[in-house]
Amino acid sequence: MICSGLIMWSKSVVTFLIYLLVFMPYAAYAGEADPDDSLNINGKVTALGQGEKAPYQGILFDIQAATKLKLDREFTQKKFELQLDFEKKKISADLTLKLDTLKMQHDTLKSKTDALLVIKNDEINRLQELVKEDPNDYNNWFFAGGVLVGVLLSIGIFYAAVEIKE
Repeated sequence: MICSGLIMWSKSVVTFLIYLLVFMPYAAYAGEADPDDSLNINGKVTALGQGEKAPYQGILFDIQAATKLKLDREFTQKKFELQLDFEKKKISADLTLKLDTLKMQHDTLKSKTDALLVIKNDEINRLQELVKEDPNDYNNWFFAGGVLVGVLLSIGIFYAAVEIKE
C-alpha cells in the first residue's frame, strides 16, 4: 500500500516537472503584447556599424550582449534539464530503496511464516502419532463404573425402603 502511494507521488512529481519543462517557455510569451513591439518573435535583425543610424525603433545589443542573452537562455534550459534529471534520479533512488526495504521485510515475514508452518505441521504429526499409539479407549472403564454405580444405587434404595417400612 505504501509503495503504491509513493509510486503515484513520484509519477505526479515527474508529470509536473515535465509540464513545467514543456509549457513554461510559452508562459513567457502568453502575457500582454509589448507596446512598442520590440519583443516581436519575428523581429528584425540589422547589423550596424558605429555611428550608423538605426533603420527602425528597437533595442540595440552589441555582439557580446546578444551572445550573453543567447547563452543565458541555453544555459538556463540546460540547467533546468539537469535539475529535472537529478530530481528524477533522486526520487527513483529513494523509491528503489523503499521498495527494496519492503521486499526484504516481505521475504523475512515469509520465511518466518514458513518456519512457523513447518513447526506447526511437525507438532500436528507428532500428536497424531501419539493418538495412534494410545487410542485412549476408556469404554470398558465407563461400563464398569456405570454397573458399580447402578448396583450401589440399587442397594441404597433398597436399604432406604426397608428403613422406611419399619
